[in-house]
Amino acid sequence: MLEPRAFAVAVQLLSRSGELVSRDQLLDAVWGHRYVTPSTLNRVIALVRRAFGDDIGNPKYIQTVHGAGYRFIGPIEPAPTALEGRVQARFGPPPAARLPAPLESLIGRRSELAKLGAMLVDARAATIVGSGGMGKTQFALAFAHQHADDYPDGVWFFDLVALQSAAQWLEMLGLALSMPPAAERGLVERVAQAFEGRRALLVLDNCDRLSGDVGQIAVELLRATDQLKLLATSQQPLSFVGERLLRMPPLALPEIRRPDAPPDLLEIESAPAVALLLARIRSIQPGFAIAEDNASVIVEICERLDGMPLALELAAARFALLSPAQVLERLAQRFRFLASDAAGRDERHRNLASLLDWSFSLLSPAEQQLLAWLSVFVQGWTVEAAIAVAAGFGHDPESAVELLTGLANKSLVAVHQSLNPPRYRLLESVRDFALARLVASGEEQRARGAHLAYVRRMAEDSHRDMVGGRMRERIGALVHEHGNIETAADYAIGAGEDPQSALQIAGSLMLYFKAHGSTLLGLRLCERVLSSAPLERTQARGRALMSRGVNSVMLQSLGPDVSLLEAVSIALETGDDWAAAYASGYYALWLANEGRPRETPPHSAIAEQIAQRLEDGILRGLAGLTRGWMYMAEGELEAALGALRSVRNLGGDLHQHHFIDMYIGLALFRIDDVAAAASQWHAALRNALAVGHIRGAAGSIEGCGYIAGQLGRPDRACICLGAAAQIRNRTAIPLYNFWIQHHDHAHASARAALGADGYSAAIRKGAALREEDAINDAAQWLQEFAELPTGHEAI
Repeated sequence: MLEPRAFAVAVQLLSRSGELVSRDQLLDAVWGHRYVTPSTLNRVIALVRRAFGDDIGNPKYIQTVHGAGYRFIGPIEPAPTALEGRVQARFGPPPAARLPAPLESLIGRRSELAKLGAMLVDARAATIVGSGGMGKTQFALAFAHQHADDYPDGVWFFDLVALQSAAQWLEMLGLALSMPPAAERGLVERVAQAFEGRRALLVLDNCDRLSGDVGQIAVELLRATDQLKLLATSQQPLSFVGERLLRMPPLALPEIRRPDAPPDLLEIESAPAVALLLARIRSIQPGFAIAEDNASVIVEICERLDGMPLALELAAARFALLSPAQVLERLAQRFRFLASDAAGRDERHRNLASLLDWSFSLLSPAEQQLLAWLSVFVQGWTVEAAIAVAAGFGHDPESAVELLTGLANKSLVAVHQSLNPPRYRLLESVRDFALARLVASGEEQRARGAHLAYVRRMAEDSHRDMVGGRMRERIGALVHEHGNIETAADYAIGAGEDPQSALQIAGSLMLYFKAHGSTLLGLRLCERVLSSAPLERTQARGRALMSRGVNSVMLQSLGPDVSLLEAVSIALETGDDWAAAYASGYYALWLANEGRPRETPPHSAIAEQIAQRLEDGILRGLAGLTRGWMYMAEGELEAALGALRSVRNLGGDLHQHHFIDMYIGLALFRIDDVAAAASQWHAALRNALAVGHIRGAAGSIEGCGYIAGQLGRPDRACICLGAAAQIRNRTAIPLYNFWIQHHDHAHASARAALGADGYSAAIRKGAALREEDAINDAAQWLQEFAELPTGHEAI
């Protein structure tokens, strides 16, 4: 059995089979921000080789590329894709809206946890109110994790710190439910409909600046649902009917002691403020203990910091270099109360500001500069991002990691080790402080330029990796980067005066937007950067036009022909063959969908020729898909099946695999091979769920309805048709034209079989079905239909 680190290294190499994985990449992915000696990695690589029975002199599995890294060169057999194993779907938040994993245990809040639990038994909304640094976020996360089982439909987490309006949060919630942007009233109604009858908890963190407007949306959602609950954190109430408030006090201090009595060490250590300070000190000094000679100093430190959790954590980091008496002495110098209530801040806010200033002053100049520069990131960053930013002011990767480690050890940077690779972030108060320092230093423009350069390179690398077969991994990383992507693009078309970078970002993320189902986000980003950039016919503009056109085809909106044709023209002029082929292929798809198949051959030919020359699996798959659609539009179903089957599962675009499976299934249904069609749509359903495409899953549900009607089961047909229509309406993505005649026939047949009233009731039953139940029912029925004997006739 491999030890955990060796297993993690093996996973990294296997997941990037055939690619060079550098030593730094392995260290970052497996060990995070911690420093690891070269000998440690060498030892772990040796363990992995031993597990594979590999020979370093004549490797069959793990190749050493001297001075660079390692490469897995052994064979990998793909997992079987047969119908074994049940497709299972459930309603819940997508990765970007899931509850973050807890980083540390909650200390000293037992009473508050009990109070909040009691509140949410009777009430449907509670707001945790307190000043900055009181630990509201950690408390809310701890409560949500403890009570997650009470919410079978999921705990949905949203950090509002980077948002400019409450409407943006509503839009984020809608996107998490695969809903297109809409007017606030209409979007509230759609979201409420999605949560109707569901036991879910919405956790809204950092509502401070948007409290009133968030409260207005919250009360509308709660009024329109029956079981949805809401938990918010804010420095002020959200002020809506039904809101319960839990004031977050400082951590309790030890009881006042008699001067002549010896300290009761157990009593002091059990006080929540002291317990937190000691826990954080021991994370950097495991052997630290409270004793008679330091107990009074520890207590005084907690008193000077008013039991404020963030202040205690920041002070604890100083114990790495200073004695308790030295820490207390510095606090005495820097934490005197101000004579006036400046800017309306209360004492704790002034303490926090002073503490941040004090902590900042103890950093080295390089650490101060990195902390300030990192404030331009929104929703966190990775080690690679920190390295890229630090390079902007002269640091190599090793020193950048050392600086980041120092900031993390000093509690100024929080680390999410549960993610792979780990992500880092600044607490809101620290970020505001660091951003103010950045502006004061006159380096904001340089820092934002470095951030933009990193995001652009990340987008370009993501495209390359997804074309190379690492789509799932890149999607998993990019779902956490939406804030950074939009911030960088907005800076590029604004103060950064670099529209080409904005165009490059929008174009490079085309496959991500399409495959992950973030087409609405992609379309809006493309439109924003294209409308702001000059009309120069650059390769970057061509890619952004391609991205807008592809997203428009997926949504069937905004006339994708104009964007795609211009994209092809620019790509051919600038020598961007891949983009020319991809945009041509999607234009051919659009023509076939519009009933103009005879116009497709010239455009399909461009995609075909370039795909063959580049030996690119994604382009070959797209070319085959365009041929299949052309044949289907002409009614040549056997030819369509041949074209589609010849490119099934080519390349690394998992969404394209799903797309091709859907149309193989449709062609099979049209030639009355319902068992084979069911099998194909079942496979397509599995692929749709793998990439999180709820609209793709609706296609298989729709197909299941067609088969049920064909086999004389109008009740099942209506359930599927009603459920599929509900998902289409919610996502605002209509049927492609190939499906419409079958859709209309299925509805007409069911109406004739059940009568008008029975048909309407059955459709309503399907529309009211929960999405996960509709998916699971369709998966089970498709499996049953796939097992019918060949040539089975309709009942």
